[in-house]
Amino acid sequence: MCGIAGLFGSFNPELAGVLQAAQAHRGPDGHGVWANPATGIVLTHQRLSIIDLTAAASQPMPGVDGRYQVIFNGEIYNYKTLHGDLNARGYTYNQNSDTGVLAPLYDMLGTGMLSRLEGMFAFAIWDAEKQELFIARDHAGIKPLYYARTAQGLAFASELKTLLKLPGVDTSPDPAALADYLTLLWSPGERTPVNGIKKLRPGHCLLARRGEGGVQVQMKRWFTPALPNIENGEPFYHPDRTPEQLLHLLDAVVNEQCIADVPLGAFMSGGVDSSAVVASMVATGHRPAHTYCIGFNDSSMKAEGFSDDLMYARKVAEHLKVPLTPMIVESNNVLGRLPGLAALLDEPTADPAPLFVEDISKQARADGIKVLMSGTGGDDIFTGYRRHLSARLRQYAGKNAPMISGLLKFSAPYLSKAKMGALGRRADQLAGLLALDEEKFLRQAFRTNSHPAAWQLLQPEWRKQLAGGWINALDEAQAHSAGQDPVNRLLFMELAGFLPDHNLNYADKAGMAHGVEIRVPLIDKRLMNFMSDVSPSIKLHNLSLKWMFKQAVKPRLPSSVLWRKKAGFGAPVRNWLLGEGRAMVMDTLRSKDADWLDAENTRRWFQATVRGEVDGAYTLLAACFIVWWRKNLLNTTV
Repeated sequence: MCGIAGLFGSFNPELAGVLQAAQAHRGPDGHGVWANPATGIVLTHQRLSIIDLTAAASQPMPGVDGRYQVIFNGEIYNYKTLHGDLNARGYTYNQNSDTGVLAPLYDMLGTGMLSRLEGMFAFAIWDAEKQELFIARDHAGIKPLYYARTAQGLAFASELKTLLKLPGVDTSPDPAALADYLTLLWSPGERTPVNGIKKLRPGHCLLARRGEGGVQVQMKRWFTPALPNIENGEPFYHPDRTPEQLLHLLDAVVNEQCIADVPLGAFMSGGVDSSAVVASMVATGHRPAHTYCIGFNDSSMKAEGFSDDLMYARKVAEHLKVPLTPMIVESNNVLGRLPGLAALLDEPTADPAPLFVEDISKQARADGIKVLMSGTGGDDIFTGYRRHLSARLRQYAGKNAPMISGLLKFSAPYLSKAKMGALGRRADQLAGLLALDEEKFLRQAFRTNSHPAAWQLLQPEWRKQLAGGWINALDEAQAHSAGQDPVNRLLFMELAGFLPDHNLNYADKAGMAHGVEIRVPLIDKRLMNFMSDVSPSIKLHNLSLKWMFKQAVKPRLPSSVLWRKKAGFGAPVRNWLLGEGRAMVMDTLRSKDADWLDAENTRRWFQATVRGEVDGAYTLLAACFIVWWRKNLLNTTV
């Protein structure tokens, strides 16, 4: 795990120092620069040493008699299994480093190398012979990669804030990205808050070369998550998938991903996903040196629908005989840190959960842990979200869905008034989803707000620009999955947006803020492909979230943990922002950096939320993050 950045074109080579300084936190163990002014290529690297701790693994790393230069962020877990083919072809390289296989593999297979890699990665390879730059991102978008095209050429980096430091980058706002963000609380696909910086999407690569008019870029998709084949108009599912096979595959993946020359730790929320990963670590002989769980001394958690993770984490730790470090968070300490979170995450993300990942990463680093195993992605692969359950309920309800929707809509206010606020909100959301046709349901399932509500907070002229609509990554995934079961369509959309652009983005940025690598074995390609062939009736058997996964890990975990109700990794945002944080919200939305927002409509939304007319706390938090992002990143560029 590291930080990479580079320039290709007619940039000032001295900007290499700017790139390195902006990403120094990602690689506290070393740094390197390679440049060739004649061809206009500059590559920089910040090193977090995990595999091969020697200087021989420093980057940029030359390969194949100096033809290539490589910079790499991530891990190639199967690098040792690639040695056979490379050795047979006569390549010489550093076989103790996973980075070492990239140049010879690219020389041998070109872009076809990507299908041979098992891991998480964002890397760049400069080919001096062809004078081409090849950049690639892993199958799920675990490792981030941003790029910008300017009059000087192509620039890229692990973090968006790095590219904001470069002259010539277009920092004008992208209204579509901001509208998506206010609707979803994150921005899907390639868009970022500014027009001049894009994300290289998961499973994509690009090739850059000089051409007429400057640097030319060719984009290619090298990986698409699998969907069941359609036979006779119906999806075909593998008839012989079993929980025992799933457990065997999980152990193989976790065993492979535990490769490291440093001690390993793990997140332990007491949920099924992180607990299953730790159990698999123990079963494969990689007992973690430390595990960590966040706890709260805050009675408002229950009102927000959260359960006590720490209680369950202690049960798992005792059951598996692993050490657990509880980390108690006080809400008043979190509120003051929210403005700085906008800079840490690179992109506005209206979710305080990254702060808890940062807290754990900071403690892990203090404990000498550079690698944390995580259960991130389990919900997105094994069907763990309530929207997946909603899809099955729609199917069960059939023609009765409108009637059930009406009953839920009628009961929701009474549930809220009976001190069951979270249950009332969920009943209201489910009622709305059941009332929609399938295509509208799929779109709405990911939204915190409706599009019109989100647009009203943006400047009037931007609302006019957006009136004609636009296509984002979720829309593309929805269209691509047509004809599939609605549950599988949701899962496909998770992988296109929510997982890479929300969960994986904040996990990477929060961990790397303290030089800690977070590994995510549950979204290994092999597990993804295995589950794509499983029928939704098994994934959600008897409306039980993650039923097949739970059956697989059942022999290893306490039943109280296995069957606990769904709990989010979050915080009591509504109580915070409308209670002790109200003054902060008001000051933020009135500040000079709030000029991307419609001041009058934002004020009305705030008042309606305070009066309880709308459930608008997360919308207000999203608006605040736009302001904090502008203040902490955009207005401090050089």
